[in-house]
Amino acid sequence: MGGISARRRRHLRWAVPLATAPAIYVAAMLGVAWTEQGLDRGALGAGWAWAAMLLLLLAVVGTVMALVRAARAGYRAFRHWRRDSGHLTKSERAAARRVASSATAWEEARVLQASLARHEVPPSISIWDVVPNPGEVFFLDVPAHYARHYGMEVPYSQTSAFYYGRPAFVLAGVGLTAMSNASRRRAAASQGVAQWREHQPCRLVVSNQRLLCRVGGRWLSFHYSAMTAVYPEVGDWTLITQYGATSPLMFSGLHVPAAAVFTVLGTHGPDAVAAHPSLQLLAAAGVSAHH
Repeated sequence: MGGISARRRRHLRWAVPLATAPAIYVAAMLGVAWTEQGLDRGALGAGWAWAAMLLLLLAVVGTVMALVRAARAGYRAFRHWRRDSGHLTKSERAAARRVASSATAWEEARVLQASLARHEVPPSISIWDVVPNPGEVFFLDVPAHYARHYGMEVPYSQTSAFYYGRPAFVLAGVGLTAMSNASRRRAAASQGVAQWREHQPCRLVVSNQRLLCRVGGRWLSFHYSAMTAVYPEVGDWTLITQYGATSPLMFSGLHVPAAAVFTVLGTHGPDAVAAHPSLQLLAAAGVSAHH
């Protein structure tokens, strides 16, 4: 019933102004004709000439505005009808695929968490372009987004100049040079503060010992045993890990919640997979995930 009412409201939004447009035109033009006849007979004062002009303006502008409103509402109703009938635009199809992919990845991570919480061993996969360590088993090979967090020294150049002439000219030149140098110094300081850098897509491989990612044509390894902090923010589709000897690492993407579950397993053990506060969102029933 609610769906029928919504459809009716959508149709009324274009049908009412469409029906109103000719009514506005006819009524306004009848008013113009009546006013002109009254002016011709001298039954109306000169001020009614302005009323005739306003009515004529209403006949044109009011009709156009009603038609424009009807056209916009009609187009929106047409778009709703196409979507309800399964006829989507290219952008709508892409959005629908993203929603479906997000839901699938979220469900896979949820099932994985439940399986690991029961101490069940998930199926392994073969990775032929990575040499495994003794006893290493691979579980995921997925696309992700990679970034690192660090600061850096940003060099900048200072300008200097010699000004000769009137005192006002010299002072103005020195002031402009100082302002330019200060601006460059501030820009360099802003670029050098610690922030997430090296943003790029990567290939992420997850094993029982480490996270591996292929970045810039080479493999980087991040062992669970070297991690000093883990932030599995599955609600934001991100996994952040910290280390004592290298800069923090962030993965993001559809498959990162599953990688986060494996990471918590590798750093905190199987009991933490269900108990970790940041993974509670996966275990919650009826959660709708969006990416």
